[in-house]
Amino acid sequence: MYFYTCGELLLDLILEPDGKLNAVAGGSQVNVALNLAKVNQQVQMIGLLGRDGPGDLLLTKLQSNKVDTSLIFQDQAYKTGLAFASLDKDGKAVFDIYKATFNDAVFQIPYPVLDAKSVISFGSMAAIDPVWQAFLRPLLQMARKQWSLVFYDPNIRCDFKAESEAVKVIENMWQSNIIRGSDEDFLKIFGTDDADAIVQKAALSPDQILIITRGSGDLDCVHQGDMFTFPVPALPVVRSTVGAGDAFNSGFLFAWSHLKLNRQSLLQGLSAKQLGMLVGAGLSFARDVCQSSGNQISDAVAERAKALVSFPAT
Repeated sequence: MYFYTCGELLLDLILEPDGKLNAVAGGSQVNVALNLAKVNQQVQMIGLLGRDGPGDLLLTKLQSNKVDTSLIFQDQAYKTGLAFASLDKDGKAVFDIYKATFNDAVFQIPYPVLDAKSVISFGSMAAIDPVWQAFLRPLLQMARKQWSLVFYDPNIRCDFKAESEAVKVIENMWQSNIIRGSDEDFLKIFGTDDADAIVQKAALSPDQILIITRGSGDLDCVHQGDMFTFPVPALPVVRSTVGAGDAFNSGFLFAWSHLKLNRQSLLQGLSAKQLGMLVGAGLSFARDVCQSSGNQISDAVAERAKALVSFPAT
């Protein structure tokens, strides 16, 4: 299986409650790429960087962690974005993002050659940017034609305009096979976090998977008309929530690869046991990130994941 992560590349500046400032590679799809590479998955990042210091730093970080960067285009006129995250005493992050809008340089990015073993992961506010969405459409159409899997995380930020932008999110949902978002995401998009209501409002098909995470609350999953609820074990300490959702997506996709699932598996319908293993892997990765100050999984969890054959749901 070969993974392609598509999205914005950012330099994250994370301010901890004690005043310590960490600078790390960021952007949700960058986190997914780095996590998947850590567990020995073949992964390629698709995106745009500036020819500047942050851009060079991010490119080096990806390459040194065995992420293929040949589908990243560096443009002189584009400025690599920065994300400033301040953490409260409970480790919850508040983001301020400083980035240029996408320009026509995105159309210099070559498209990959896809097949039934390809997986595309995309999302965040970049996925509803008019220029980036115009680049994405042919890629997602190609994925559908070639029976590649598409995984979408809306990852909505505070500047989301539901009146004009919800339709763009729904378009992305239609193009995807698996949608994973937080309750906060769906409240901003649809005004509800009820899974059945979201399936109806977005007109999702039975073979798609909708996953709603609720922080420390129970996780809901809808597939083939059935609702599955998984408890989320409590953590003794939450140091930071930065990258937790991205880590969940990474664990889910790692388990998807390990179980050798594909688009046909969705049409046939996944069992509760299979969904539990996928969700369990996602929760394992997310729990690890929540207990560190970084935004990617630790080496220890990566090594344990590579050694495991299956993942419990709790």
